[in-house]
Order: sequence, then C-alpha cells, then structure tokens
Amino acid sequence: MIKGKILVFAALLVSMIVSPAYGEVIYFGLENLSYQNDEKFAFSGTESEGSKSIFIVIRDPGGNFKGMVSDPSSHSDGSFSTIPRDVTDYFSSEGIYNATAFDGDQKEEDGKTIKIEYDGKKIVVIPDFTLRLDEISNKVVEEGKTLTFLATTTEDLDDLEYSLDKNPPNGATIDNNGRFTWTPTVSQGPASYTFDIVVMKEGIDDRETIQITVTEPKPKEEQKDEQQEPEPEPAEKVIPAPFVDPEKDPQSYVERYLNEPQYKEWFDKNFPEYESIYEAVGLPEPEFGICGPGTELIEGVCKAIAQPTDNKSEGGGCLIATAAHGSELAPQVQFLREIRDGTVLNTSSGATFMSGFNQFYYSFSPTIADWERQSPVFKEMVKITLTPMLSTLSILNFTDIDSESEMLGYGIGIILMNIGIYFAAPAIILSKGMLRLKRN
Repeated sequence: MIKGKILVFAALLVSMIVSPAYGEVIYFGLENLSYQNDEKFAFSGTESEGSKSIFIVIRDPGGNFKGMVSDPSSHSDGSFSTIPRDVTDYFSSEGIYNATAFDGDQKEEDGKTIKIEYDGKKIVVIPDFTLRLDEISNKVVEEGKTLTFLATTTEDLDDLEYSLDKNPPNGATIDNNGRFTWTPTVSQGPASYTFDIVVMKEGIDDRETIQITVTEPKPKEEQKDEQQEPEPEPAEKVIPAPFVDPEKDPQSYVERYLNEPQYKEWFDKNFPEYESIYEAVGLPEPEFGICGPGTELIEGVCKAIAQPTDNKSEGGGCLIATAAHGSELAPQVQFLREIRDGTVLNTSSGATFMSGFNQFYYSFSPTIADWERQSPVFKEMVKITLTPMLSTLSILNFTDIDSESEMLGYGIGIILMNIGIYFAAPAIILSKGMLRLKRN
C-alpha cells in the first residue's frame, strides 16, 4: 500500500514540475466579522488557480512586520482558509493594520491588501465600500391606497439590511431588497408621518429621513376617469434567493446561518417562504444523521465542533533554509514551517519524530547557516540541494492526514523518496560511471 502511495506522490511531483501554475488572490477577509483578544482568528478567501500555497503578512500601524499566517494549499476551486492563530500574537498596539495575501509565486508587494482595525479588545476589517442611501423624496398617498417604492444605495452592494426607525407609521414595512410598502387606514389620515429609512451592512449604517402625507380619498366624481393603480403582486419564490451573490460560495451563507444568531434571525424573519437556508441558496438538504468530519448533528443540522488540541511546541526556526533563501519571510521557509506546525505536529507520531529530529538538526544547523552567510557559492549550492526536498514535502498539500497510521505512511513514503533522490540515485550514477571507467 505504501508503494502505491509513493507512486501517486511521484506522479503528483512530476505534474507540479512540468506544469507550473501562476495565479493571484481574488478576495480574502476575516472568517468572522470580528475576533476578541481571547480568540483565535483566521482568514479565508479565493485565488484564481486552485491548489496554491497562500501566505498572508500582517504589518502594524507603523508598517512593521508582525507575523505571517498561511494555508499550505488552497482547494481545487481556489478557496482557502488559514490556520487559526491567537489574536494577541499579531495585534498588540491600537490602530490600523495591513494584511496582504499572496501565493507562492508572488511577492508581498504584488498581493491583495485589506485593512484591519484593532481597538485593544477586538479586531475587525475596515470595509472597502461606501454605504450611502440615494435621496428619497417625500410621498403623498390617499387613505386606503397602497404606497410602494424602492430605496437604493449609491453603490451596488450585497447583503444589505433595511429597517424603519424613529416612529414609522403602523403597518409600514421594508424588506431587505429596499422595497417599502404601506397602506394607510382611514384612522391614519389625514396626517403627515416623518421617520427614517435605515440601511446597514457589516455594522455600518446610513439613513434618510422621509415624510409621507396621508390625504382623504378624492370625491367619486374625480375618480371616474382615473385608472385604479393595481396592487403589487406578491413576490414569487426565486431559487437562489435575491440576496445570494452568484459569485460567492453558497456554503458561506449556510455557515453564517449556523454560526451567527443575528444572521439566522434576519433570514428567518425576512424569508419565511423558504423551507430552509439550503433551499434559499440552492444547495441540497444534508442527509439526516450524517455529518462530515469536524461536525456534529445538533437540532437537525451539522454544526462545527471544537477539535481537541495538544499543547505541543512548534519548534525553532528553519536555520539552514532561512540562510539559503535570505529571510524567514521567504515563501519556502514559511512553507516548511506550516508543514511542520499544521501537519506533522498534529499527530503524536509526528510530534515524537520532530522531537528527535530537532535534537539532531540543531546540533549542526547553526554551523551550516554560518557557512552559507560567509560563502555565496555555498549558499547557492545549499539552495539547489533543498529544492528536491521541498518538492517532495509539497505532496502533503494534496493529502488529508486524519490518523496516526496515515501520518506514518506518508512520512515513510516521503523519507524513502528523499533517500532515493539524495543517496540511491547518486550511488547508481557513480557506480555506473566507475564501471565505464574500468572498461575503458
């Protein structure tokens, strides 16, 4: 079985070497609206190619490097999610931080940047949009007739929440598409009503004050030649629902519904015609009683559960690779660190291996790193020597290791591949060369 896995590794390695792909980060942001100091934060987003290593550099208000998080390999559709980290490890002083995302083929300056505000207690993304309502003119309506109009924003934005504030008239409503509807009764006129129409997105709001004047019905003589304005027909149930952005992953709406009580309340109140969030976004209902890894069936839906973690040391720096590539921020160095922290140390066998390996590695790596800094030629030789190992380790980006046996299998396979590359292949070439020399 291990031999078969090694053949798969070799095929993947050849395909990566023969057909390199270049892409860019299209969108990313915090997975939640905000994170408190005692929480772990993570980024998620999409990139254009799929199966790419994603790195996100965080810099403080002064532009100083605070750290890097990453996803060793995005999904085939380009979506990615970084390994969760403690907020206080990256955010210390209050102010506006920059987070820049880029893939392994890019530099930091070529990546996509968002701004994050830290107020000493929590972090939140500063929106890159302007929320502003278009001007709404005052309205006049007769008693018993229906007034309807559409409130709009200056920018075409998604996931807006509309509401009425400051003493709106009884019976007046506005949906989350901005459509206002009200049929004043006889007891509500003649009179004037002044109130606010409010739009909100990601905690930001804007409002417009409007006055609606209710008048008495016109005498019948004046109504003879006037055509009766038809009442608006009820909206048909459309799948996916109007609030769903076709460019977004429908599963993201399901996750917000399951994890954000305010979003769940908003959906249940404004879209009662849909039987579930799954129907609204066009996804099939999950099979009852069956949930995927890392989830648990709670009240009929699969919800994420906290995974047990062990307090394991993440080890020191990659001294030889850092010296070879010139910086601990180099993508190759960050890749090695993420493989160690995000994959190997997540199993007890991997942690045991790293404990023994570190004792051996740090016995000689400082000396090798010093030689690299003293000799540019030696530095380039080490960089070339590390390339096959980095290629074999990148195979772990295409695997899901869920057990100790899988960790052992993949680990032994990669070790055997490196033995073949660094020892067996040179030995075979050397022996054949010596045989030819003897024949000559």
